Amino acid sequence: MLMGRRKQICLFPAILLAGVSALPGSAYAQAASSAPRPEACAALDRVTLASTEILSATLHPAGEPVPGAKAPSMTGTPGAGPTISGLPAFCRVTGAFHPTPDSDIRFEVWLPAQGWDGRFNGANSGGLAGYINYLDLSAALKAGQATAGSDVGHAMLPGDATWAKGHPEKVRDYGWRGVHLTTVAAKQLIKAYYGRGPDFSYFIGCSNGGRQGLIEASRFPEDYDGIVAGAPAMSLTDTVLSMVNAVQAQLPTGAAIRPEQAGFLQAEVLKQCDAGDGQVDGLIADPRLCRFDARKLACTANASAQCFTSPQISALQRIHAGARDKTGMRQGWGYLPSGGEVGKPVKQFGWEGNILVSFKSPLGPQTLSEGILTQLAPTPIATDTTFDFNRDPARLVAALGADLDAKPDLTRYFARGGKLIIWHGWSDPLLPAESSIAYYQKALRQSGPKAASQMRLFMVPGVQHCAGGPGPDALGQIGAPMPTDTPERSVGAAIQQWVEKGHAPEAITGRRDMIMSMMKPGGAERQRLICAFPKTAVLTSGQDPDKAASYTCARPKK
Repeated sequence: MLMGRRKQICLFPAILLAGVSALPGSAYAQAASSAPRPEACAALDRVTLASTEILSATLHPAGEPVPGAKAPSMTGTPGAGPTISGLPAFCRVTGAFHPTPDSDIRFEVWLPAQGWDGRFNGANSGGLAGYINYLDLSAALKAGQATAGSDVGHAMLPGDATWAKGHPEKVRDYGWRGVHLTTVAAKQLIKAYYGRGPDFSYFIGCSNGGRQGLIEASRFPEDYDGIVAGAPAMSLTDTVLSMVNAVQAQLPTGAAIRPEQAGFLQAEVLKQCDAGDGQVDGLIADPRLCRFDARKLACTANASAQCFTSPQISALQRIHAGARDKTGMRQGWGYLPSGGEVGKPVKQFGWEGNILVSFKSPLGPQTLSEGILTQLAPTPIATDTTFDFNRDPARLVAALGADLDAKPDLTRYFARGGKLIIWHGWSDPLLPAESSIAYYQKALRQSGPKAASQMRLFMVPGVQHCAGGPGPDALGQIGAPMPTDTPERSVGAAIQQWVEKGHAPEAITGRRDMIMSMMKPGGAERQRLICAFPKTAVLTSGQDPDKAASYTCARPKK
């Protein structure tokens, strides 16, 4: 995830640690029968790779804690959570890349000692990275897959940009080089260990991880056969514009929206727009069709203690509309009225933790955008408060666009047969949902005739950043799919089936309240059909709204 302006890295680690460590079927049996000998792992520390230092190669016994491998804590601090344990036996390779004199990219490759299913899964990393995603590595290993991840060139909290000041090569390591080098090295080590390379390679990520996947597809189309890019920060420079606009909208006296007003705002959005899709269920199928009138929140129109003042109404309207320059041209997407403004299960998932400048946080609401503007940029461009939308967007793109932004031309990726699933929650308060639609549409136009048949976009109502919110936020989007996952209920399993069997996903069954159900298991499952864009789920009259089978996919009525 792109935690960005909050410590939001993976508040739901338990789901990644679930699963099984064996794979059914003949593929598993064949792999298990030809497991590498123990000494094959130790021999990997003698493998020679360009600009690469192999630091260690050790066979890790099944079930024992993995030294130095820690999950993120519940507050989002990498390396401060519990030590990873309960894994099957695997060969653990650690190393570092030094492609430039100023580069030090640390990486790890985990190789199942038995039961390798022939797949390779690349681990994603969130925010401004600075850590190895051991949860992704653990999930892939339990699924029987070889896997690898890196810190993309530095060791810092994911919201800390100080590592980048005066280090343009480290910015490139973060922007695109770290993931690619890790992927190339992992495949070479896989071949050295098993005697053959992977049959299929996958990358599943969200937020900055989604950006990493799209960077791979556009820059290095040979790296992966299937990519799932969730809530992707595909254009970090564009994301900065949306964040800065939300901050500047709340700068005038009395314009800052209070966290306790988020509930009042959400209730009014649902009151005006929930029924627009033909179903009153607390979800808005397509917020672009919502004709929301912010003036009904005004203190002159109601007596609520959470009513909006005139400056707050103006701020809200600007946040919804997005930034514009003096000519009226859009400069960054807005955050639409979606009915998922309140953070769920905690405030950090909603507007309170991402958009509202009055929310009290150790990092503050401007950390990510100001870090990019003042630290990642070779020359500081501006702060959130001094940014000029008539001048600075072009300066930002010129300074960082080449290294941080994924290009929508995926012709080479699709030409070699690559498959791509993009998904985005409509209630995302960090990365505006419309950015994924815009990227998808550009990719269709720029990527040749194969794009339409090899790319799918799923827009998910009520889901916040990578998870959370009132919508169906459990769709198999986190880490490698387990062997028990099905393509009908998991985007991870769907991308594997698409690549390996040619079945393109047209709908996914999502389940509502993923995090809450993890905290309180045993409750009834609330399902929702998620349809490939531009279609949306339409409830069949008289059917149970909490069953995916009750829906059909159709184009929304405008």
